[in-house]
Amino acid sequence: MAIPSVPVPAGLETEFFALGAGALTYLPEILKRHFPHCRPWIIADQNTWKAAGEKSHALLTAAGLDPYEPYIFPAEPRLHPEYSYCEMLAQLMPADAVPVAAGSGVINDLTKCASGLKNIRYCCVPTACSVDGYTASGSALVVNGSKKTVKCPAPKALCADTDILATAPADMLASGFADLLTKIPAGVDWIIADYAGAEAIRQDVWELIQGHIYEWTADQNDMLNIFNGLAATGYSMQMYGESRPASGAEHLFSHVWEMEGLTLNGADVSHGFKVGVGLLASTLLMEFVLSRTAAEIKAMMRPGLSIAERESEIDQLLKLGCYGPEPKKTALNKHLTGDKLLAQREKLLANWDDLRSRMQKRLIPYQEMYRKLAAANCPVTPAAIGLTPEQFRHGIRTAQLIRNRYTVLDLLYELGVLDNAIESLDVMIR
Repeated sequence: MAIPSVPVPAGLETEFFALGAGALTYLPEILKRHFPHCRPWIIADQNTWKAAGEKSHALLTAAGLDPYEPYIFPAEPRLHPEYSYCEMLAQLMPADAVPVAAGSGVINDLTKCASGLKNIRYCCVPTACSVDGYTASGSALVVNGSKKTVKCPAPKALCADTDILATAPADMLASGFADLLTKIPAGVDWIIADYAGAEAIRQDVWELIQGHIYEWTADQNDMLNIFNGLAATGYSMQMYGESRPASGAEHLFSHVWEMEGLTLNGADVSHGFKVGVGLLASTLLMEFVLSRTAAEIKAMMRPGLSIAERESEIDQLLKLGCYGPEPKKTALNKHLTGDKLLAQREKLLANWDDLRSRMQKRLIPYQEMYRKLAAANCPVTPAAIGLTPEQFRHGIRTAQLIRNRYTVLDLLYELGVLDNAIESLDVMIR
C-alpha cells in the first residue's frame, strides 16, 4: 500500500511522516508497519477526539488492531502542559500499547513525555497546523512552576491528514504561522551566541531551517508549506538535541508570560500568539544593536552589578513567586563581575561591525514582520494578548534570567544597555 508521505532526514527518532488529504485512512497500516504487535491507545481531549480521535479509533477497530479504551481529557478547563499529567498518563499506559496522540501542541507534548517516561515510542496524529513541537524531541512542560523542555523521544511516526488540519479554527493556522516566523529572529539569536562564543552554529542544522525559512513564511495561507516548515524545525531540534535551532528570546518572553498565568478575557493565549508578539520585541531589540556603533554602545554602558546587587535585582524581578527555583540560580550562575565582565565587554565590541553585518543579512525589519503577522490575523501588540505595558516590560527583563541560552538579551545585559534597548519597545505599547 503506497502511503502519501514526505521525506524524513536520515538518522532521526522520527522514521515516517504521512502527510496529505485522507492520510488518516492509512493510520492502521502505519501502526502495523512501525509498531508491530502493539495495541493502539488514543490520547485526546474532547475537542480533538471529535476532530480526529473518534475516526482514528473506528479505523483501528475495523482493521482488527483492538485499540484500548481511549483516554480523553475534558475540553474545559483548557488543558495545560503540566508534568504531573505526563506522570499520570505513564502510570495508566499499558506496556504493550502504542500511544496515539490525537491533538495539537499540549496533547502531543503530554503524550510524548508520558511515552518517554514509560520507554515506549508513540505516534502523532496532528489536528492543527499550530506548532513546531510535533516532530521535536522534548516536550515543553511546566515542572514545579517553571517552564522547561523535558527531554523525551520524538514520535516514531506521524499521520497528518490535511483534510483534518483544514478544519481547525483559523487562529490555529495563524498561531502556527507566527511560531514558524519566530525562526528568523531565533536564527539571529544563534548568530549572536556564535559571535559571543557561547554556542557555535552547527551548519547542517542551521541549513535545515534557515535555508528555507523565507520560503516557508512567504504565504500565511499556505497550510501545507507552513506545516512542512514546522515539521522541519522539529527535525532540526532532533538533530541538535535541544531547541536552540528553533527558539530564541521570543520563546523566553512567552515562557515568562505563561508562568505568570497570562490570559485574555479569561482564556489562555496560544503559544504562537505569545511568541508572535515576542518576535516583534526581539526584532526591535536587534534593531537597537544594528542602529548603534561600538562607540555609541560604549557611551551608554552602565557599570556592572556586584553579585549582591544582582541578587537583589533578581529577587525584585521574581517577586511574583510563580517561576520556580531555577531562574535565580541560572541568572546568578551566568552573571559576570569585575575583570570577567570587562573582558567580555571588550570581546563583544571588538568586532561589532562584523556582528551587525551578520545580523543584518538575516533579520527581517520590524515593520515587515509587523505586516506579515497582521496579514495573518495574528496579534501585533502586547495589549492584544492581554499584557499591560508593565507586564510586557517586566517579561522582557525577566526572560534574561530563565535560561542559559545566550540571546540578544544576554548581549545587551552584559554590555549594560538592556534598559536603553527596552525603551525602544515603547513603539509596541503606544
